[in-house]
Amino acid sequence: METVKKKVALILSGGGARGAFQCGAERYAREVKGFSWDIIAGVSVGALNGTMLAMGKYQRLNEVWNTISNDKVYTGGFNLISVIKLLLGAKSFYGNEPLRRMLKAEFDPSLITVDLRIGAVSLVSGEYIQFTKDSPNLAEAILSSTVMPIIWTPVDISPEFPAMVDGGLRNISPLGDVLAQDPDELVVINCQQQEPVPLNAPPADVLQIGLRTLDLMINEIFINDLRELQRINLLVQQAAAKGLTLTHPRIGRALRDIPCYVIDPDYDLGDTLDFSQETIQASLKAGVRRAREVLGDLKRREH
Repeated sequence: METVKKKVALILSGGGARGAFQCGAERYAREVKGFSWDIIAGVSVGALNGTMLAMGKYQRLNEVWNTISNDKVYTGGFNLISVIKLLLGAKSFYGNEPLRRMLKAEFDPSLITVDLRIGAVSLVSGEYIQFTKDSPNLAEAILSSTVMPIIWTPVDISPEFPAMVDGGLRNISPLGDVLAQDPDELVVINCQQQEPVPLNAPPADVLQIGLRTLDLMINEIFINDLRELQRINLLVQQAAAKGLTLTHPRIGRALRDIPCYVIDPDYDLGDTLDFSQETIQASLKAGVRRAREVLGDLKRREH
């Protein structure tokens, strides 16, 4: 009997410094459980992690997270000087030149061997735009996907795509980006718990209010997307039990029950902008532990 390889999609959410969790979880899924990725879709930090994986830079990605620090990602901060700059017309509290330099040093489009999909949002049109490995100015698109509004300055990818920011604003875990490619399996690595984590005290300043608001907003987007996928899978299962086939209402393609493994943290991983090694190492370990728990006794085999 001819062997047919499964088409597996990896979906990486946003989350800033929490992206270390993805690194640990993905490495376990790939090295221990034998997953390989045919499609990788990412937004925000997931765009950065996903690009490194799509280039096959597995060890280098691990090195980056094990040596990262705040000053290797951003400059500036929330202080009187940054507030004055905003009043004078600046577009963000922080600068992301260190991150831009890192991306420029690492990025090599010729190394991308899988179907890579990066999401960013236009502040002009409000649209969610999907970029692929064949898109012009892909490095700028990847950088734009990491830009949390007000935290960092929007990126002008091209005259066609000005003022682009974090894809997570509209699509925190880009399930839709890969479902259209008809995968056989999905692995979703989310950077925060599925339920909002209560704070011990109210946010202390406007920056913390903004970050908390963003967290709550993107959490709701992810939950709604995941529940919709689970609902469709359940309907497909029920229809199949009665000998029926459901089809997509718009494109007419038969709907399938697609196995989906969701690996997410079971505790708060900390501040989005905390790239200290103490926090990063804890997130890396949490990623490995949660991947082990979620994937359990799963054994990979082609079918």
